Amino acid sequence: MKQNKDHKIIGNKLKLFFFSNYIGSGLPIWLPNGLYLYNKIKNFIRKINIKQKYEEIFTPHIAKKRLFNISGHLKKYNNNIFKITKNNKINYLLKPMNCPFHCEIYKYYKNITYKDLPKKFFEFGTVYRNEKSGEINGLFRTRIFTQDDGHIFCRKKNIYKIIYKIIEDIKYIYNYFNFKKIYIRFSLKDKNNKNYIGDNKIWKKSQKIILNIKKNIELNYNTYIKYNEAAFYGPKIDFIIKDSLNRKWQLGTIQIDYNTPIRFNLKYINKNNKYKYPIIIHRALLGSIERFIGILIEHTKGNIPIWLLKKQLVIIPINKINLKYSIKIYKILIKKKIRIIIDKTKKNLNEKIKYYEKNNIPIILIIGNKEEKNKTIFIRIKKIGKLGNLKFKKAIKLIFNIIKNR
Repeated sequence: MKQNKDHKIIGNKLKLFFFSNYIGSGLPIWLPNGLYLYNKIKNFIRKINIKQKYEEIFTPHIAKKRLFNISGHLKKYNNNIFKITKNNKINYLLKPMNCPFHCEIYKYYKNITYKDLPKKFFEFGTVYRNEKSGEINGLFRTRIFTQDDGHIFCRKKNIYKIIYKIIEDIKYIYNYFNFKKIYIRFSLKDKNNKNYIGDNKIWKKSQKIILNIKKNIELNYNTYIKYNEAAFYGPKIDFIIKDSLNRKWQLGTIQIDYNTPIRFNLKYINKNNKYKYPIIIHRALLGSIERFIGILIEHTKGNIPIWLLKKQLVIIPINKINLKYSIKIYKILIKKKIRIIIDKTKKNLNEKIKYYEKNNIPIILIIGNKEEKNKTIFIRIKKIGKLGNLKFKKAIKLIFNIIKNR
């Protein structure tokens, strides 16, 4: 059934996000449950970036037209860029990409030497694309989205080590979210396409690196080459996953860029005290966070992993007299940082169970006179069913382990 698969229907049912005709198509509004999920994913990625010694930055949502003229984005994506006009003159643009801003940050640091490289920046950068109405599709294609964007400014000798580490991180992330089938596409320039910047010597150099990486990893990954899929400034490595519905999605990307440092006149001082251009490695681990969440919702059919849920567990006391024992359980689980609620409504037990299962609260604890008398907890887990009455300490330990092990 469509409602079991469509992330827009599931997202609305679970009160994650919605769209409003008064706000505009392609502009998702995140509700408390959805924003909690959104921020948990961001924090998960943030920890990985910090571990890999990236420095987090933040850049404005608009910039002068000139910035995107230098980078080449205005020429390449002119029709997809939102423009801010004054007196019929375009002065500012809503940013379609984060990389030109990161180049300006690199430039801010004066007299960078080879000892300072690689220099790594990352940003949860919100970007805007003026997509056609007919192409907008829920969270898969929006007019506003946030990229887990990173840029590494490095020397040629660093490239292989950096890229292999990013590939490892991406594999770890996708496995963590239970995407087991990963394909890696090596996206190269088409010789007949003139919409690329930079000369052929530079492209030969960067594409040789890409093909060497393919050769070195193809025994461990499903890899293939695609021409005419390169970024306009350099070749890229794109990560494709297969979801539970057997559909393929492009998520993360790694791009090698010799051209942009030249356009922005970015330099570092080498061992011989001479100025050289760094190389930029552009990378996104998830790509668009919005799109990733849409895919995750459909991949899990709305059974979102327990660690991403705003509420993980509900205690249902059958009678008022069971409330005191329920509060005791509540206090113990709260101390263990489990996100929990107690249901004090007057609905009957079956209605309550159906409501919480429908709203994706995976663990339900039922407390009645029998449980209170025997100092037990009745546990019900979504997709597993009734675990029955367990002794107090055993039940608490089991609940903690289920949530801890995600």
